[in-house]
Amino acid sequence: MEQIDFVQRVDAYVQAAANDPARFDRHVLGMALLAGLWVWGGLLLGLALLAWSVLSYVYQGFYGLQIFGFFAGVALLISVLRLTRSDWVDPEGIAVPAAECPRLFEALERIRQKVRGPHISQLVITEDYGLRIAQQMRLGGLLPARYHLLLGLPLAMAIDRPRLVAMIAQEYSHLRRRQGWLQAAVYRARRRLQGLHDRLADARQMTRLGWANERFMRWYLPRWWAASFVVARQDEAVADRMAARWVSKPLMGEALSEVAVRGRWFREQFWTMHWLRARELASPMGPFSLMAGVMNHRMDVNWVYQGWKQEYHAPTGYQGTPPSLRERLRGLDVPPGLTPMSSSNCLAWLGKRSERWIELLDQRWCVRHGHDWLAYRKILSASAARVAALMPREPYLDADQLVELGWQLQSTALQHHDAPLPIYQRALELEPANARALAACASLHMGMDWEAQLQYLAQAFAQLPAMGAAWCRLAMGVLDVLEDEDFDEASVRQLRSDWREREVLARTQLQALRDERLAHGSLLGARACTALPHPLWASELAALQIHLHHCPRLRRAWLLARPLRSLAGAYALVLVLDRPGVHYQDNKRLELQWRGYLERELLLCKLMPLWITHVDALGPTGLRQLAAMPWGLVHDRAEQPAGARSGAAPIGT
Repeated sequence: MEQIDFVQRVDAYVQAAANDPARFDRHVLGMALLAGLWVWGGLLLGLALLAWSVLSYVYQGFYGLQIFGFFAGVALLISVLRLTRSDWVDPEGIAVPAAECPRLFEALERIRQKVRGPHISQLVITEDYGLRIAQQMRLGGLLPARYHLLLGLPLAMAIDRPRLVAMIAQEYSHLRRRQGWLQAAVYRARRRLQGLHDRLADARQMTRLGWANERFMRWYLPRWWAASFVVARQDEAVADRMAARWVSKPLMGEALSEVAVRGRWFREQFWTMHWLRARELASPMGPFSLMAGVMNHRMDVNWVYQGWKQEYHAPTGYQGTPPSLRERLRGLDVPPGLTPMSSSNCLAWLGKRSERWIELLDQRWCVRHGHDWLAYRKILSASAARVAALMPREPYLDADQLVELGWQLQSTALQHHDAPLPIYQRALELEPANARALAACASLHMGMDWEAQLQYLAQAFAQLPAMGAAWCRLAMGVLDVLEDEDFDEASVRQLRSDWREREVLARTQLQALRDERLAHGSLLGARACTALPHPLWASELAALQIHLHHCPRLRRAWLLARPLRSLAGAYALVLVLDRPGVHYQDNKRLELQWRGYLERELLLCKLMPLWITHVDALGPTGLRQLAAMPWGLVHDRAEQPAGARSGAAPIGT
């Protein structure tokens, strides 16, 4: 729900910035000044109340109003200090001293002199595929800030040195203090306030700020976060152009393209390859030792071309401030096109002990993801058993069983991503209205001709309206590719017009779902999942329960089907987790992780929206509702006998 509000505000600010850029800049500057006035005004008022209460006691003696002034001043100071306290957390990774990698620090110094930016205090090797400079404020800005370069080990393994230098130059450009200073300052402030934004997303943390600060931040923070997002995205384009002046436009364009393509390969190909090793390995194995050998040598040429097209035509999202690859290349005035990938990497720049860094990160990864590895090993084993049971009977399977067979092959990568398409098409021939088969076909978008794609997507939009926004995104991606490949302009224009009408309808439906959830909650009228028109397969329930069993600190979980009033006959799949004593941000991270798991492994998540919530967020009313729904309980750790907690339901045949 917060994400929908954020998207709407961002769209409004984008329109305002396009209509009158100067006025929008003044608006953002005014919001920044307002925050400063609020904080400093609160501090000065608190100090003034304390000073008045103490001085009046010294010179005029004691009277009752001094007690009010003293405690009001203390409360105000505590409230402001809670609001402005540093949320800095030391970066997760391996801190590498400059003496270990002198050549990298020499390159950093050359870039710094060109940008005229601050010195990098520390290099931290992280597990992420990315690169950023983190700013550490000290004593609320009274002492000079420290800057940490967070270099992802996968990125250092993926690209060569010139392209890494280009990416560092782009990141360093955000630290400029001259050209476009307002955009750069807002960009840096947004990064510094990320911790505050995450902390205050928890209503319990918000209420600890005091009445006035809570009201102000509830009004101010969502608006500032959306406005600063628009400014930060503008600053990304400015930083691209500035870095291109120092390293050349072609090199900057090549670096952006390769980082995008390798990032997609890393997400879609490498992690699939790595997790599939759980079939043979009972104990988790770190990914970085494997990564070092395959990042430069395992990319299929055809996949690279398709991956580049998908990245180039991907729409700009709201998850991060960088624009789409197409917008960035256009901003640099670089012609689109796939250039050769790097044939070397930058591991030598990390010093002689780079193998030791790989070993340490592998060990940390295994400790953190050990329970996920065991869960996925069980899921792969169960999926293989289910495929072995269905495959010999393939000619005699009904439509639903055919879809299950295809999905098991697809979701666990037992076959190529598009190999199950004929199985899904056979299921549609047997049962043209089969929603699972239609959703599976519509979500496959590589290896299919565009006419079939758009036809499946149109049918899915009509038959599964609750997921209309997802079908519109896929269709717009197809149309972007058609525009680039010189198809008939008139037909593409007409198709785009049709899908824009559907997109408007999908946005209206999303807003209606948001309003319904806000007004009535996640549990109103919830039923057992067996009441769904397309209930969970036994294999889907088994995969879910395996994840639940291996989820740390999970006590109970409910899976419910919640009818949607705004869409007659449609449902939302509601997963409620009970993790007592877990911090709000930890629950949010788990929610994102689980959404990825379930959308990959449960085909049902392509038929209806998935709502994940936590017991703490439901309040007393939600707890009473859950108590009346024992049939929705799919996991209860207290009821599982010790030593026999398999966590998996039987796999039906």
